Amino acid sequence: MYIIPLQAIVLYLISQYLHRSLSSASKNLYVVLMLPGTIAHETSHAVVALLMGARLTKFSVIPSGDTLGHVEYTAPKIPLIGNAAISIAPLIGCPAILLLISRYFGVHFDFPPASFDILAESRFLLDGTLSFITGLDYLNWKTYVFLYLALTLGAGAAPSKTDIISMLPGLIVIVATIYSLNYFGVNIQYLYNVFSWLSAAISVAMIPLLAVTVIVGMLKLIAVVRSP
Repeated sequence: MYIIPLQAIVLYLISQYLHRSLSSASKNLYVVLMLPGTIAHETSHAVVALLMGARLTKFSVIPSGDTLGHVEYTAPKIPLIGNAAISIAPLIGCPAILLLISRYFGVHFDFPPASFDILAESRFLLDGTLSFITGLDYLNWKTYVFLYLALTLGAGAAPSKTDIISMLPGLIVIVATIYSLNYFGVNIQYLYNVFSWLSAAISVAMIPLLAVTVIVGMLKLIAVVRSP
């Protein structure tokens, strides 16, 4: 489970880089391409806010300033944990959608066994990611539609700077509670399973994000080299 915060940080860094790079090239095209992920991101916030007893005051997937979408809500009735849950929601909601649609597109990826050993967890995720890449049917059009959706949902899963600030206090409490339960031998296998599929889905979402990041980086490098 400890790999998930690291994945969230990587998602944030990648999404911020792509947001700056692609939106500067063609903001309108970038907004349209990222729309499914933006809708999933803001809807995840909104749904969990309602579940936490908050009332929505604004919901928008129309770009404003430097953001692709925005949700405003009143204070949740569950303090601390409520704000953390709302902020974390896209990190769970977007990969969950990716898992749900994967069967339709004929895509399968293995879930690594959940572990408190970050090295073992990283190794399982790396092996699973390589197995996923080599197992794709690149002659099937559905594969490319899925990769596009993985790209936009991966970007949608990335927390914003505001999300990170809001989630930290509650996240510390949640992680400390889970660690304590594990330390005292309380069986929470269902939580292990949740963390397992969440890590796997995030890893799959990162694949097209990393690919686009490399392409954008190479194009920028070529432009620099060719400039007089």
